[in-house]
Amino acid sequence: MRDLLNFLIDGDFRVYITSDHGNIEAKGIGSPNEGATADLRGERVRIYSDPGLRARSKKLFPDSLEWPPIGLPDDYYALIAPGRTAFVRKGDVIVGHGGISVEELLVPFIEVERL
Repeated sequence: MRDLLNFLIDGDFRVYITSDHGNIEAKGIGSPNEGATADLRGERVRIYSDPGLRARSKKLFPDSLEWPPIGLPDDYYALIAPGRTAFVRKGDVIVGHGGISVEELLVPFIEVERL
């Protein structure tokens, strides 16, 4: 990697390193038995097209967060698993992404320069 970076910098390239957002370890709190009501069934977030459908799942998981559709389509109602939890079988531990923890939101962006 060092040799590649040196080669690129020596060739007058501007070098940046980035990646996708991160993942976290999350513990299962149970999976809503929602049939076809959820449009997307992520491990950290469930998406509903109707606030009433989301409210039904929220009753089963009262600590979950009802995210308003700010910056999202009008019919995009997200239910977010709280803290470091996931909508998977209770007690199961997963590595997932898509929630609102700092690790899942930040995208590293590094400029490489020779000093």
